[in-house]
Amino acid sequence: MEEYFKKRKEVYDKGVEFLFKTPINEYVDPHIYEGEVDEEGYISWKPIEKHKNHDLTRLENQLGVVFHPSIKEYFNSYWFATLDGFIGNHYIKLEAVLPNIELDSFTYMVKGYKSNHNNKLDHIPLGIEGNGLIVVVDNQYGTVQLEDFERKSFDMLADNIASLISQLKLRK
Repeated sequence: MEEYFKKRKEVYDKGVEFLFKTPINEYVDPHIYEGEVDEEGYISWKPIEKHKNHDLTRLENQLGVVFHPSIKEYFNSYWFATLDGFIGNHYIKLEAVLPNIELDSFTYMVKGYKSNHNNKLDHIPLGIEGNGLIVVVDNQYGTVQLEDFERKSFDMLADNIASLISQLKLRK
C-alpha cells in the first residue's frame, strides 16, 4: 500500500488535487484530515500507517466465517479515505479504512453479500467496479476477482490484494 500511496501523491503533486479530497464525515477520527473543509463539504486527507490492530474475530463470529489473512492485513495496514484506480478497462474502488468507522461499511457490505448468496461467504466483497461488478476476494485462496452477480460469473483480477493494489493505475 505504501507504494500505491506514493504513486497517488506523485499524481496529486502534478495538480490532480481531488485524489486526496473526501467528503467530511463527522464520525471519522479527524487525525486523517488536513486543512479546512471547502465550500462543497470536502476536506483533504492523508493515508496513515496503522499501529493499532483491529481484531476481526467478533465480526467473523457474527458472520460465521474466518476471513482470508489478506483481508485482515488490508484492514490493518493503513487508514485512508480512498483506494481506487484502473486495471485495464476496469475502474476499481476498494473499501475505505477510516478511523473510528473502519469496519462499518465493510460489515454492512458483507452482510448484504451473504444474504444475496444463500448465506455463504466463499467470496468476500472488498469493493466495486465502475460498471457495477463486485470486487471480491476468494476466501480460500485470496485471489481477487470481479463478480457478475447476474451472470453468476467470476473473472480473475489479481493473485491477491497486494498484487491488485500494485497494479492500479491512477490514470487510464
